[in-house]
Amino acid sequence: MPSVFSAQSIDDAAAFPPPDRTVALNLGAAALFVVLVTLAIAFDWVAFKGVFIVGFLSIALAYLLLPIVRIMRQKAPAKLGGWRPSRILAVLIIYASVAAVVTPVWAIWGERIVSQVPDVARDVPRHVSRFASQVRASEQWHEQFTFERETRAIIRSTTHRLSGRIQDEVSQVGAEIVRARLVVPWLAWVPLIALLLVAQWPAFHRSAARAFPTPHLKWRTDQFLRQVNMVLAAYTRAQALSALIVGVISGLGFALLKLPNAAMLGIVAGLLETIPIAGPLAVAISATAVAPTSKLLLVLAFLGSLRVLQDYVVYPRLIRHAMHLHPVAVVVAIWLGAMLGGIVGVCLAVPTVGVLQVAHRHYREYRAIERLVREYETAAPR
Repeated sequence: MPSVFSAQSIDDAAAFPPPDRTVALNLGAAALFVVLVTLAIAFDWVAFKGVFIVGFLSIALAYLLLPIVRIMRQKAPAKLGGWRPSRILAVLIIYASVAAVVTPVWAIWGERIVSQVPDVARDVPRHVSRFASQVRASEQWHEQFTFERETRAIIRSTTHRLSGRIQDEVSQVGAEIVRARLVVPWLAWVPLIALLLVAQWPAFHRSAARAFPTPHLKWRTDQFLRQVNMVLAAYTRAQALSALIVGVISGLGFALLKLPNAAMLGIVAGLLETIPIAGPLAVAISATAVAPTSKLLLVLAFLGSLRVLQDYVVYPRLIRHAMHLHPVAVVVAIWLGAMLGGIVGVCLAVPTVGVLQVAHRHYREYRAIERLVREYETAAPR
């Protein structure tokens, strides 16, 4: 999110006045929030998942809102006689516009959706069990082909190991879905937190820069936060485009396979693409739950091919274009994130690598400039 000020040089004192009560208030409020969140995460699983999901979705929503807010604030003065809405008012106008579109749709379909939610939640274990049994049944796919005994034994062993891993992942995802119902009420905070992020980020940005003692550190912090903001915005755009691609391909694939509610399954696939591991597995469970037995292998083959294409071809290239990270680095970061932190680790892997890349570059530049300053001061006549 762009700052409300810009520093033209390292020594621009006017852009970075000394810290005052506003700086202390902004940084103190941020520190208090971090402490409370840390305490909640340390003692409560629901709080951990709730804070992570709400924070992740709030940041994503804030970055999606920001371009619209920027356009509104730029165009408004020319059309409204010089008046420009505040950031908060612009976000509220966007929310009101969305509500005006969603309300009639909810009036027609809302009762039906709400009535189905308890059934879906109650039937999750049954769907998970059915999916696992279908995966076990698919282990016999090679029986219809003729292989040598050694080759058949290798295929059988590999297929069994892969099937076992899929079943374990599906069981864990099913348990996560059942427990995730406790987090659903937390989602009501997402629009409010996104509003606060859009409105207060410039003030926090300015306060963080002003808190440092030297002009160089102030300027460096300002530039660091600007570039972190650019990295996170690029990551959000890449995630949104990735979800759109998966949703369209899934909807078309399900339609070609003639699954019931193919369009809705495609929309769900696109939305759940933002949740690594659990999202695609939940889509697989839902698709196989409505697929006839005769098309089960086709559905699994389609979803497996889509995952390989998305995870190893499409997504790394989207990230490379948006964040200038090599596709191999993206894949390795996701693997390490999955090993260290599961779903949370996968979500944080790519933006963490992007932020660390920016931090490393600024650290090297800071050390280089400080070294030049010391050399100049040493060589200068006294």
